[in-house]
Amino acid sequence: MKKVLAAMLALLFVLAPVSGYAAASFALEMSADKLQRGEQLTLSGTAEGDVNVKIVRPDKTTFYLDVIESANGKFTKTVTIPEEADFAPYGVYHLAASNGTTTLKKTFAVTDEDGNYPPEPIEGGGIIFVPPANGIPADAGTPTGSDIQPDKASNGTYIVGGDTFTSASGEAGDAVTINLPASSGSTGNALEFPAQVLQTLKSKNKDLVINSDNGTIRIPAEAIAVGNAGQETNIRIVLNTTLTDDAKNAIAGSIGSNADYHGVGAVITVTIQLVSGGTATDIHDLGKPVTVKLKLSNEQAKLIAADLAGVYYVNGSQLEYVGGKMESGTFTFQANHFSTYAILEYSKSFVDMKGHWAEQAVKTLAAKHIVTGVDEQHYVPGRSITRSEFATMLMRTVAWNGKADQPAGANPFNDVPAGQYYADAVTQAASLGIVTGYQGAFRPNDGITREEAVVALVRAAKYFDLSSPGKGTPAFADAKIISAWAAAAVNEAWTKGLIEGDGKQFNPKKSVTRAEVAVMIGRLLPAGSL
Repeated sequence: MKKVLAAMLALLFVLAPVSGYAAASFALEMSADKLQRGEQLTLSGTAEGDVNVKIVRPDKTTFYLDVIESANGKFTKTVTIPEEADFAPYGVYHLAASNGTTTLKKTFAVTDEDGNYPPEPIEGGGIIFVPPANGIPADAGTPTGSDIQPDKASNGTYIVGGDTFTSASGEAGDAVTINLPASSGSTGNALEFPAQVLQTLKSKNKDLVINSDNGTIRIPAEAIAVGNAGQETNIRIVLNTTLTDDAKNAIAGSIGSNADYHGVGAVITVTIQLVSGGTATDIHDLGKPVTVKLKLSNEQAKLIAADLAGVYYVNGSQLEYVGGKMESGTFTFQANHFSTYAILEYSKSFVDMKGHWAEQAVKTLAAKHIVTGVDEQHYVPGRSITRSEFATMLMRTVAWNGKADQPAGANPFNDVPAGQYYADAVTQAASLGIVTGYQGAFRPNDGITREEAVVALVRAAKYFDLSSPGKGTPAFADAKIISAWAAAAVNEAWTKGLIEGDGKQFNPKKSVTRAEVAVMIGRLLPAGSL
């Protein structure tokens, strides 16, 4: 038996792969567990492959994020603790390092020279509170009418107490506003207040507005579900407009190899947490949309082509177009959930649109994801479109404008089955009175004529801010063959600058092409719109 076992072990040794060095087990070391601002922390250890490192500040915001490459099974990286208090508040920092499926966690502290966490000076003066273990002081923050200036705790968190909210809400019109100090948005400092505040605001039908140096969020009180939150439960909100490594990685992962997208470095990351008993629970989905404003720097604004930029939700694997409009260098958009949003330029070119008279209209609507190509390379501008295709494009445009939020009613058509890509758009268009059918049928696969398209276009125009160019009455040579039910709409569309005709005739019975629909729908949008 011993001879057989020895032979088997010898065979296993012969068959085992040969390596220049043994596979490195994952280990992590830190050069210190207490540091002062300006000092350096060295991370080192052994690992097979890259090591992902994330360090979180005491207020739960991201302090450092990096991918450290290992060489010959070893890795090392030096991190400098910033001198500025806003970037490196005193307190305990949590470090997580991942290699493969293994994650190692450590902590270190940023202290003063005596190893303590002294109170931080607050910009512009004011009271500095150290929140007690059981909650936030009721009088934290300074109310001025419906506006509140928060206090800054020793751990860098901005805090507002319940009594302060009560005072401000009594003065408020439709919202209570918290004005964070300058640079708070770019440093990612947290804001905390009692969760019960939202119940108070909800009962008074008031919103909560949070202003930072270059970002604003307006939160309806019912947007954040707090349930039966007790007195010791807080809401923590972190608004960060810095293009952090975390945000860069999310954008890069979402865009992938698609060269049609281009970032301008403008992002906003919002984190909302329910904090209770030392446990923080992220709140992602919102009960009502939140309005977000992101102010661009002069440099960022110069990088944007007005008709091609929009706001996208990025999660590291895909993009979700959100829309957004820009006015005076500030983007405004609606968010139904929170994480990272980025302003990206989407310049989609089709090989069959180069030099075409509708090229710019197609490019502009493609950037708003209102029109798409028949494939990645072709738009096919001369192809006629169907009634269902037209309704879908038109309702995407109405939705982009954000002024027709009426919920869709019941589907009134017997030939629009649920599950078809156009079903929701056609149903919504019918609910808004933009399209009608034929004795209970919509005829989704029929081609749409120019006069049919113009009637729907004029009905949709009431959801857009259009100014009449004062063109008077059209003088189409074929006006007599325009159907009676479409004549008024054709006149109105001409007056509003939505149609041109071919110079002499309107051609009411002619089918609408994919190029024509892009130009017609594009005229609903304001010049230079996003």
